[in-house]
Amino acid sequence: MDRQVLREERMKKLWIALVLVVGLFGVAFIYFGQDKPVEYVKVCSSYGAGFIYIPGTPTGTCLDQFTGETRQATVGGIWVTFLPYPQGAWVRNPYDGCPSGRLVMVGSFQSTDFTHNMWGKEQTPPFSLPLSSGEYISKVIMGGGFYDPRIPARQGTPDPMGMDGLCVRSTDPTVLEQQPSPNPPSNPLLGDGGRPIGCVSNGRIVNMPAVYSITATAAYPEIDTYFLNMNQTLVAGPYLYGSALVVTTDLAIGRPGILTYYNETLAQYEPMAGTLNVWVCVDGSSH
Repeated sequence: MDRQVLREERMKKLWIALVLVVGLFGVAFIYFGQDKPVEYVKVCSSYGAGFIYIPGTPTGTCLDQFTGETRQATVGGIWVTFLPYPQGAWVRNPYDGCPSGRLVMVGSFQSTDFTHNMWGKEQTPPFSLPLSSGEYISKVIMGGGFYDPRIPARQGTPDPMGMDGLCVRSTDPTVLEQQPSPNPPSNPLLGDGGRPIGCVSNGRIVNMPAVYSITATAAYPEIDTYFLNMNQTLVAGPYLYGSALVVTTDLAIGRPGILTYYNETLAQYEPMAGTLNVWVCVDGSSH
């Protein structure tokens, strides 16, 4: 399949996801008796041409209609992800999801293993993954997931909004990412988790009898772009992005949601049950 066909397929998926999102929130407005017209598509000029606001998401969440890149303003800077999440396949075990590469387990996590990061998201401790020349992450594989112990039924239904996403991201706090000149943003993106390598909806994997494998959406450990290093020097890419991985929550802001549920009896939030298992598939070799 050539690049043009892949691009057309991606555009179809983006528009289907956007129509679904708009439709869901249009129904919600009708149901709750709103008498004001709903502004379904609003241009988001903060990030350049092509971005629109996504209805119903936290303020400042914008989607590039052509690439799927999604940006969200947070207290720690701009959070970047991609919507819709890539389609993958359920496989019997993680080795089946990495048939030609080297399978590496990033970790096995409980909901209590996540801590608050500077973006207002939750993330795991970093996992060191130095790669040899020519190696790259080709797949992200997840299984298990988190669920409300009061409702342990199987789900396996993805969230079209990406609000319950779990992402593998690269981390390197010494690297600041910027767009190419002559128009670099005034607020560069920190390398410490700033770009996703691959995201999966928690709802897709929770309590499923298989693991889910997706193709990575960004290169690792190199990103083909420009960077601003700690000496405030603009350097042409590709540039090393880091040698460690973290797992994070995605667009949802705040701890309640994927990782906790509200216990009405105790009048407090409790950790979700379940275990999230995360692997990556490393392909390529040194030359």
